[in-house]
Formats: sequence, structure tokens, C-alpha cells
Amino acid sequence: MLKKFILIIFIFIINLFNWAAAEEVYKINSVHFDNSDNVIFLASPSKVQYINVKSMKLTNPDRLIFDVQDSVLTRSNSSWDFKNSDIKQVKVSQFTTNPNVVRIVITYNKDFKADKVKIHRVDNNLVISYNKNLFPQSDLRSIYDDEKSEVNYYEYTTFSEEEKPAQPAVNTSVQKPAEAIAVQKAFNSKGELVKPDASKILVADTPVSKLKSAFYVNKIDIKRGNALIRGIGSIGIEKPFVVKNPDRLVFDLPNTYVAQDIRNKEFVLSEKETIKIGQFEPTKARIVVTTTEPDKFRPIYSYDSQSIFLAHDDRILGLTFYDKTSAIYTYSAKKLNDTTDTLLFTFTQPVVHSIKRLGSVLEVNLYNCSGFNHEAFKKNLNSEVFAKLRTEALKPYGIKMIIPIKDTTVIKYTQSFDNKQLSLQLSTPKDTEINKTGPLFIKRNPNVKTIVIDAGHGGSDVGATREGIYEKDITLDISKRLAKILDKKGYNVLMIRDKDQTVSLQDRVKYTEDNHGDLFVSIHVNSSLTTEGVGIETHYFTPQSYDFAQIVHKEFANTIKAKDRGLFKSRFYVIKNTTCPSILVETGFISNPEERKELMTSERRQKTAEAIAKGIQKYLGKE
Repeated sequence: MLKKFILIIFIFIINLFNWAAAEEVYKINSVHFDNSDNVIFLASPSKVQYINVKSMKLTNPDRLIFDVQDSVLTRSNSSWDFKNSDIKQVKVSQFTTNPNVVRIVITYNKDFKADKVKIHRVDNNLVISYNKNLFPQSDLRSIYDDEKSEVNYYEYTTFSEEEKPAQPAVNTSVQKPAEAIAVQKAFNSKGELVKPDASKILVADTPVSKLKSAFYVNKIDIKRGNALIRGIGSIGIEKPFVVKNPDRLVFDLPNTYVAQDIRNKEFVLSEKETIKIGQFEPTKARIVVTTTEPDKFRPIYSYDSQSIFLAHDDRILGLTFYDKTSAIYTYSAKKLNDTTDTLLFTFTQPVVHSIKRLGSVLEVNLYNCSGFNHEAFKKNLNSEVFAKLRTEALKPYGIKMIIPIKDTTVIKYTQSFDNKQLSLQLSTPKDTEINKTGPLFIKRNPNVKTIVIDAGHGGSDVGATREGIYEKDITLDISKRLAKILDKKGYNVLMIRDKDQTVSLQDRVKYTEDNHGDLFVSIHVNSSLTTEGVGIETHYFTPQSYDFAQIVHKEFANTIKAKDRGLFKSRFYVIKNTTCPSILVETGFISNPEERKELMTSERRQKTAEAIAKGIQKYLGKE
């Protein structure tokens, strides 16, 4: 009897140690890649005392390896391949399963400074940074922006999702497992997204998906007339808008790529409502909801921002978006300058939240926030703008903030990688600076002397390409023609490049500033993943550039017989960071066979140059 008792105790102790060891397994639920090409973020819900990472440096090819010990990658293996970068590839994979090791491999060129790569622990997450100068003090990333987002370097990046090793099913036959349906429990508490039995999970035979973006959408689920849009990466949304005849609500997702099998597929929300998602631009997805009640819909961000729940206000009653509550740890309001205020929250747990602009008010909902003191919150807000907000309780645990805003208020909404920090920035120009048409009125400078022409791309950066035709060659030819016309009119014309050479975005801006450019014109050629994209665009960013862009684009559109895609306020680096009036002109689509054929003709290029030159002259009051 004593021996049996000792044996039971021994087995219990062994199981206890096994249980403790199992608790120390570090689970990596998602992998994020920062837009600025300098941060890899491995997000984990695991609460472990130690994260053991071994590193090594290897050659042929030159690469850095980080092995995260006792860790499991619960999502698919991933890799990023880069062009025109010192880094060639970043790969994250489940390297071994016994023992459990997740491996991060950074393959790089000879010019890459490997000693600059650092690994940090942020709460229970891992951050690998490899450019200290660019590493932001805050790890906030944009998830909602009123302004059109810039196309960042993801335009030249491919993302591959690899197939996980096959797993034995219940019947011992081998099946290919689907990508984990481990969307956070916030959206499956009702059993609607419970993971099926492994024996019933099958995926397509083509496991690799190409992505030129920060976010990859690969699934849409309809739940009670609402849509759960899922993917991989970091999701963000631009300001939605409504289109008439028929009524449609439109959400643009910048830096997003849509899987082919769901692209433009129509899903039914209700008897009179549908939703579909398409690839609007090479680096932008577009969600279109056909509805007569556009004001009823709002995007709800999940714990990890790898999915959004596009919800109808009348259809979410009774739904639970979370399985754990959070509390506000700290909050503060800060005035950044005369026109901009920011409100920053830090939470004890990841937060599920939404943002919605409704005319003269902005609604921000925090769905899993408990123990909130409404009176103390309002009393401690040291901001004239945010002091006007009011709060309401959301049942059973939550907060609704209603903030008065103006039509001219620009909203920027960001969150941290671990979803424990939110920042709301409101920028409202002074009333005296706004004319009746909206943009700031800046007096024109008729004494312009120096015009800087920027031929997009060049050298190793070929830009968009089709059938052996490079964007860099078209932009250079048009730029030379434009320079010749302006030179004859007596202007001091400077070309950032007059031959096939590589010039960084930073150097283009620096050249313009160092040479005291009075006007800046960047020439580009557009591209789309499909052949349907066609037409011309003009982009501006700063207030002093609006009139310049409007006048040049009008002349451009009147001269070139192509679809007028319009005028855009866009945060392209070269027009955002130059201090003089600056525009970026998209002269047509290289991806469209007919327009590509036209862009290769001398006639189209000459007309383009003449139209831009005439627009410049009109802007300066010379014609």
C-alpha cells in the first residue's frame, strides 16, 4: 500500500513538472513587419518568466539567425523578400518541434550593418529592430486616417505564407491543415468560429500567396448581417465615404492585398445589403457595402488588428467581442501645437475598439474596458478640445466617447503592436485659415525662378514594369521634355536625375531644399495588379500645394485624352517633405496594355510635358 502511495506521489510530481514546463511554452500568435523597414514584431499572449533567444551570424549567404527557444508559432510560416534594400529576406518559421524552436532568419547584402540589429522584450512580445535611427520611440502604428495614405516601400516587397507541415488527422490519414482559424476569442464566444475537427480541414494546393503589402486579407465570414474580415499583418483604414446610385459605403485599406479567391466576390449581409472586397490599387484594397444605411456601419478592431468586424449597429446586440476585460492604466491629453491635440490611453490588457465619424461628432468605443471612472476622466483632461467630450457606458463592460469635431478636423488614430495603447490625434485648422472651398488659401508666388523636376525611380529602382518596359525610363523621358520647355521659358530648371541613376527619396528632398526650389514636380507612371486600371492622377499634400496641383491637373486632364482619376491629397514622401509647392503626377498606367502602348509614343510623352508646363505657367499667372 505504501509503495502504491509513493508511486502515485511520484507520478503526480512528474505530471506537475510536465504541466509547469508546458506553461513555459512561448506561443507566437502573429508576426508584424513595420512599414519603415526596421522592426519585426512577434506578438505573444504567453506569460513566461524568461524568453530565451540564441543568435548566430552565418555566411554564404550572409545572414543573422535568432532561435527562440521553447516557442511555438501558432500561425503559418512567413517570409518577406525585398528589392533595392540592404536586407534581402526576412523569414519566420517553426524550425523544430522537438524541442520547440521558432527561427527568424535575416539575409542581407554586404553593405548591411549586422551589428545594428537588436532584440528587445516588450511585455511578453519580442521586437527585432535593425536601424536605430529609424526606430520610433513609440511603437504606435496607424489604423485609421482621414488622409490618403502614402504608398510605402511595400510596393516593392513580396510576402509569402508557407504551408505548415502536414498533421495526422483523427483517422490517421494525412491532411493539409488550413491556416489556423485562431482569430481571437473576441469573435467566437458564441461558437460561431469554433475551429473544425482537424480531419475536416483542407486547403488549396497552392500554399504560397504573394503580398505587396502590410496586410493580407484572405477570409470573409458573415455573422448575423455583419462581416468579419480576416487576414495576416497589420490592418489600417482610411476615412470611409458614400457613393450614390446605388448607395454604397466604401472603406479603403492602404497597404493591403486581397486573396484571389475572395476578390470581388459578393457576400450577402441582408435581404437588401451586400459586401465585397477588391484590389483597388496595387497596394490598396477596397471594401464596398451596398446599403441604404451607411451611417449604421462601423469597423471594430480585434485584439491583434489582424481582423476587423464590420458591424451594423442594430445587429450587434447580444454579441460579445471579447473574452477578457481590460482597464485603463493611464490616460493623458496633450496639445501638440496650435491646431493639434492628442489623447493617449494605456490599457492593462489588449483592447477591442472602434472609431466612427458622424458629421460633427466622433465616436470611439472601447468594448472591454471595466472599472472606468467617467467623472474623474473628464475632470483630469487638460485639453480644451477633449474637455468637450462626453462618455457613456457600453453594456456589459465598455465605454463610448463622443467628441465634438469640425468638418475640417483631420483624424489620425493609432495603436501599439500589443493593442495596449491607443492614440487619437485631432488636427483642426484655424477658421481664419480656411476658405469656403476647404483647402488653405496660400498666396501664389509669381516670382518663381527655380523649378525642380523629379524623374521617378531610376538606377536599381526600376519602378513599375511590364513586358520589359520600365517606369524609370518613361519618367526620365517626360522629365527631360518638361525641362526643355520650361528652360525655353526662362526658368532655372533643375533635374534631380538626368540619367539612369539611383537616388533615394531623402536625397531628392534634400536636393530640392539645398537648391532653394520654388516649385517641385515629380513624374511617375501608375500600375495596377490587373489590366483594368487606366487614367491620370495628380497628388499633393501640403496646403501651399493645393492650388498648384489643382491648376496643373486641370490642364493635364484637358490635354491628355485619358480617364481623369482626379486630384488626391497623398503622403508621398517627396511631396510631404518639400517646403515649396510640390506635386506628384501619375501620367498613366503601365499595367494597361493600351495605355502602356500610348506611354511608349513620343506624342503622348510630349503632350504630357506640354500640359504640365502649361499648368505651371497658369499657376504662376503667366498664361
